[in-house]
Amino acid sequence: MQVFSPLSDQLFVPNSDFEREVLAFCKLWKSGQTSFLFHTSGSTGTPKPIWVSRDAMEASALSTGDWLQLKPNDVVLACLPVQYIAGAMLLVRALVLDLKVCLISPTVNPLEGLTPISIQLASFVPNQWHAILESGIDLSVFFSGSKGILLGGAALSDALKTRSMAYPFPIYETYGMTETVSHIAYRTISDPFFRTLGKVEIGLDERKCLKIKGLMTDNSWVQTNDIASIEDESRFEIKGRYDRVINSAGRKIHPEELEKIISLSENQPASFFIEGIPDAVYGQQVTLFYTGDWVESSQLAVQALLHSHFESWQLPKQFIPLEKFQFTSSGKIDRLKSVALYLNSE
Repeated sequence: MQVFSPLSDQLFVPNSDFEREVLAFCKLWKSGQTSFLFHTSGSTGTPKPIWVSRDAMEASALSTGDWLQLKPNDVVLACLPVQYIAGAMLLVRALVLDLKVCLISPTVNPLEGLTPISIQLASFVPNQWHAILESGIDLSVFFSGSKGILLGGAALSDALKTRSMAYPFPIYETYGMTETVSHIAYRTISDPFFRTLGKVEIGLDERKCLKIKGLMTDNSWVQTNDIASIEDESRFEIKGRYDRVINSAGRKIHPEELEKIISLSENQPASFFIEGIPDAVYGQQVTLFYTGDWVESSQLAVQALLHSHFESWQLPKQFIPLEKFQFTSSGKIDRLKSVALYLNSE
């Protein structure tokens, strides 16, 4: 563990590749570099390089600081890879807002073995947060004075949301991407709607996919592939990914809606996702891929649960076990590659 002030003239002596990457980024920022190269996560295709302006990163950091009322010397926990926008922005917030940084190399459970320290801002991906809750660590020794525990990078399961509600700390699910310089909206665990930060503008294109504009996008519209409904000028709800829509016999199926219901069941498999695979008759066939042991009785129970919420044509037609899933470099399930490997092995 390293605790340091990134605005200090004397930082720290790095002891790992991660610490060297952090140190290099801080030095580049303090040198006045005006743009930084990042890559998208690759969860819906090949990771793309994106140059992000310093002005956009500063605007994003200030927006978060205003939202959470962060003050100089507040402590931010940095435990995400710096080559991705989420990890880099933890450092930028510290550099812009004069925060202290508690530096932990990215692991599944970054709190494991960590000396108790009061943390005001922390950011985790869902699998990290799941591991933290499973570990039984006393979170009060870290977060009793927290201003925000931010969970992003992938959707939270309903089971994880329910467990999170038991804690008195402010826990938020965030929405954003590399192109929006990390999060531009947040919601409490119990709220279906995301609320935008600052003066972010939102709209929909002809596909009903969300578009975003603000200082953190250099006042240019950023078009997403997330199907959304807009409640008002500052609140929206995400329905699913346009590029994950399954087209079966001309009818559209959103796999995220099915996955959400399955996540409520005690009979769900250890890990799963739903995708469409080619079908000669219907075009695509709704298919559930899973890992681990999943007995037939549990499969039938999940199918019955889905049938109580959806029409028959929307339900998975196959349950296919995989030895393991493929993952992106940022730790998300790579559905496309996992399905492609399965199809190529037939």
